[in-house]
Amino acid sequence: STLIFLHFSCVKPQYIAMACCVKAPVACINARRHALGTSDRSPRALGPRARQGLSEVSLSRRASTSLVASKTRFTTVAVASNQGSFKVSFPGSEEELLSQVQTSVQAILADGKSLVEVEIPLFASAGPGVGNGDCNAISEYNANQKMLRDFCELFEWLGQADRVRVFFPDSGECSIALNGVGLNPVSGQWAQDATFHTWPGPIDYLLRDDLLTQTMNKSYGYAALPEEMRGKREVEERAQVEDLLYVIGYPYDNDDEMLQVMRLWDKFARRTIVFNGGLDNIRTGFYPFGAKKKMKNDFLPKFDTAYYIHQFRSTSRPGMLFRAYPGPWRVLRSLPGGGYECVEEFETKPTLRDVALKYFSGPTQTASVATVDEVAELSSDNTLYYKRLGVPRDVAQDKLVEAYRSMVKTTHPDMGGDPMVFYEVNKAYAVLKNPEKRALYDIHGERWVDEQ
Repeated sequence: STLIFLHFSCVKPQYIAMACCVKAPVACINARRHALGTSDRSPRALGPRARQGLSEVSLSRRASTSLVASKTRFTTVAVASNQGSFKVSFPGSEEELLSQVQTSVQAILADGKSLVEVEIPLFASAGPGVGNGDCNAISEYNANQKMLRDFCELFEWLGQADRVRVFFPDSGECSIALNGVGLNPVSGQWAQDATFHTWPGPIDYLLRDDLLTQTMNKSYGYAALPEEMRGKREVEERAQVEDLLYVIGYPYDNDDEMLQVMRLWDKFARRTIVFNGGLDNIRTGFYPFGAKKKMKNDFLPKFDTAYYIHQFRSTSRPGMLFRAYPGPWRVLRSLPGGGYECVEEFETKPTLRDVALKYFSGPTQTASVATVDEVAELSSDNTLYYKRLGVPRDVAQDKLVEAYRSMVKTTHPDMGGDPMVFYEVNKAYAVLKNPEKRALYDIHGERWVDEQ
């Protein structure tokens, strides 16, 4: 076997233990268990996905040499230290993607992180495909469930699956995971085989399973859950002291799902991995009071990101914000001939707005980009947003939509407009199109955004 290592700017012993791919799979898996502080049970043979994940080569911008690894599917390239950008490798299949995710998750757990985020798109044959919320919800759930099952193989390889509790968003998804489901044209559900029926650990769900939910599940053709799992009222009812870790599967459709995750954390403080939770939607959402405000302001900032991909679908040069722990946050931009180049690195996560404006707003990669040196103080002026859309304060909602569509045609960067003006137009419309937000703006001006 080829000996390959991960190259980080600061290499810790546990990363070396996790990254070395040696001839003896038993030695490799024991090294990873030692790094994670787990018991030395009789190890299983290391699967092919794990071997690929451990052989990933992560290149630093300061590197100036080329690492060549035969018989691997990852691309390694030379990096010149005097270049402003450099070409990077990226997984070419869902299997390679999950390999990198599993390696990063092991590294972040070895570092003692307790709340972990994994956010990846559904993979298409040509690369990263749609993100959550881009297509029919049930189709996304099906695809997410299969990816979640492949990811969870990690804990079977480590001999820990019997103590890893996997939570699904609701009892319906839990039923599909355990029993599969047939085709249902009414609900849009495709036929799907069971995915977690062989899972050796506990299976659970977040939202309550009341009579109405059970009736709806039956109408959708979902098989009934085992009797001991039915009728759960509180998320923590079936949690056990023996649980080592929680894996939360794709709780992005309903804010209440992540509220239940917060409840679990408050009660048990178990290590938790949120897989495709769409946490950016909550981070940018409007929650002025109550539990959801606490979730946004207090709970989500506690998360550390193990693996993250957010795609930017620019018409000129699409790309993504990418992070694989413990590496930096990277802005990757697609190359005309295929592949990606890294155009900037960050130690902490940048805002999606800043990345979009700087690299994915203009018609070409060399176009000038609007920048803001100082953040403008929010104003109490309650007419500014109306002026940006060119409408009076008493404008009807249908006329507001017409004005916005007309304004977008002239301000969009792809039409030669100023990216910052385009951003301000969309910012104003995002508030005024919502009757509740518009009412608050009419009273307080844009200061209410900061206050809330």
